[in-house]
Amino acid sequence: MDGQKVWSLALAELKNQFSASSFKTWFSGSYVLDVKEHEGSWLLVIGVPNSFVKEQLEKRYFAQIETEIEKQGTKAALVFVVAKKTPVKAPKNEPIFSGEINQVFASSNVKGLFGNQTFNNFVVGFSNNLAYLVATQVAKEPGRVYNPLLIYGPTGVGKTHLLQAIGNELLTKSEGAKVMYVSAEKFTNEFVESLRNKTQEAFRHKYRKVDLLLVDDIQFLSGKEGTQDEFFFTINELFMAGKQVVCASDRHPRELGKVKERLVSRFLGGMAADISLPDLEMKMAIVQAKCREKGVSLPSEVIAHMAQSCVGGARELEGSLVSVLAQVKLAGGKVDIEALKISYTDKKLEMPAVTPGKIIDAVCKYYKVRSGDICGVSRKAALVRARQTLMYLLRKELDLPLVQIGQLMGGRDHSTIFSVDSKILPFLFNS
Repeated sequence: MDGQKVWSLALAELKNQFSASSFKTWFSGSYVLDVKEHEGSWLLVIGVPNSFVKEQLEKRYFAQIETEIEKQGTKAALVFVVAKKTPVKAPKNEPIFSGEINQVFASSNVKGLFGNQTFNNFVVGFSNNLAYLVATQVAKEPGRVYNPLLIYGPTGVGKTHLLQAIGNELLTKSEGAKVMYVSAEKFTNEFVESLRNKTQEAFRHKYRKVDLLLVDDIQFLSGKEGTQDEFFFTINELFMAGKQVVCASDRHPRELGKVKERLVSRFLGGMAADISLPDLEMKMAIVQAKCREKGVSLPSEVIAHMAQSCVGGARELEGSLVSVLAQVKLAGGKVDIEALKISYTDKKLEMPAVTPGKIIDAVCKYYKVRSGDICGVSRKAALVRARQTLMYLLRKELDLPLVQIGQLMGGRDHSTIFSVDSKILPFLFNS
């Protein structure tokens, strides 16, 4: 069988069934990698540029491709593999398909995106419905609605997934779009590097010439005034050019300590959508979705038990699922429901690690104050008491150095922290 001819004819027919952009997105980087014969049948191995294209061809277009190959009177099994294209020498006078590598997911226009995080595999529920709706709207009309968009919520609830999904969705519709995904920490490091090397112009060109800028964990900008200024001007430049900015944070803009008011105002001038921890039904749906992705099946009892025992979000559920599947594998593929329940419960009974963030959240919840205020300069009685309690717990529970506690508390002098014990201990024992 002349595999290259079969594939070229199939592509010629498929090209008439798709728009130019869709055909270029899913087929232009494909080529015949190998043709094998086994026991009278043929295997046609097609190379594709990346795993996302491979997944889409297998799930969405496999039947259409197979039909076009069969129309040629050829019976061949079809397999897609991810491989770099190597030059193929074509027979004389025989046309050969030689499209460039898929620009959507392999060009220099795309930085930092992962093709497996899309809207299709994002589980939607009451806790994230608003964020999901505005994210899909932004992907449809970038630069026109909700600009900038800020998605905020606790760790592991899907903020990064939504940022990635917006980028991936835009790229499927506009193959020439320039998309940049970056963490606030990386943005800061590159900005500092540009100052040191006197390459600010190149830095600004990199971030201000994109169509969509996705910035994760912007709480990292807290206290970094120079970086905040650069970030503010970058957002303004993109906004004025009609480009889209989407950010993610672990808290509301007003609760980001030591962030300049004009930057907070810019965030609030767009849209701030929160994501909270999922409820029981949504946790079960997340586990089921992860099982489908991994091609495995677990009893409903185990899934329900995992959902009931989990106190976190999707990330914690995925980690728990990996642990459960590892136990199933060690048991030779057998699912011992009771053993899994006991093992999973035992893991959940372990004392979780105490972090500064958890202590800050607990104190804010108890005193009903915001983290931005507790680390601020206000001298209101309620805030002063909450602030003293927080500093005392950071010392007692984590044994943090005074300087580090001062930094966490908005840059306070260590002498202020040192005097807390004499003030807070009588209060604690008399309460």
